[in-house]
Amino acid sequence: MDAELVALATNAASAVVGAMATDGWQALRSRVARLLGRGDPRAERDALETLDEDAAGRTPDTERDLVAEWRGRLRDLLRTDPAAAAALRELLADARGAGPASGSLVAASHIGAPLTTGFPTPPGTDRV
Repeated sequence: MDAELVALATNAASAVVGAMATDGWQALRSRVARLLGRGDPRAERDALETLDEDAAGRTPDTERDLVAEWRGRLRDLLRTDPAAAAALRELLADARGAGPASGSLVAASHIGAPLTTGFPTPPGTDRV
């Protein structure tokens, strides 16, 4: 997968998980579910359930794992539907209004800066 798409999935995952604790979560959650559902009402409902479960279980201790899970889901989406990148970029740009945590991630994704999550990277792992 192209490094730009990996970075997009990573930034979007961080923005989605970060938005779970904001006032803008309900609107963003619906958009993420529509994007993942790709026109399939059942897949959209499944995505909403997953988003709701993750938001309910989100704590500072689970945040890193949730970001990793969402990065994987979004990378899978981009692998199967590369055209979804445009919609994911738009969602990421709109996540800017979801809270301060997502705003810095959006800025990093637009200027090509490396993503920093505040968590140390274990030695020997890929930073993307």
